[in-house]
Amino acid sequence: MQENNNNKYCTLADIFLIVLEQMAQDEGNRTYIRKLRTLMDVPECAEYLNFGLMNAMGHPTPIAERTLNKAIDCITHFYEDNIEENQEWTPHQKNIQKGLMREFMSEYRTAIKNFIASKKLLYY
Repeated sequence: MQENNNNKYCTLADIFLIVLEQMAQDEGNRTYIRKLRTLMDVPECAEYLNFGLMNAMGHPTPIAERTLNKAIDCITHFYEDNIEENQEWTPHQKNIQKGLMREFMSEYRTAIKNFIASKKLLYY
């Protein structure tokens, strides 16, 4: 964690959002960044990002299975919304894409849970 100007500690998720805000100065990035900010406003998604970054930096930290599930559900809904907004696909094509994405996210959920549990970082 890093201390900001208000003497309040910033989490890694806070830093991620600050950088996104700086990138939003580019008009082309604004819509996508707004969606990412909304995603990061979900506490479980922010905690999942913190978990991933802390562990990647070599600081093993645990995460609750409930938090992991909520974060993956949130990410799934984020992608579903992006598919739904695609103007080039028919409703049938959108349903196919959503089904493929849900199948992938289900496999991802299982794989990430198994991996985190194998490192003894998942608690129930």
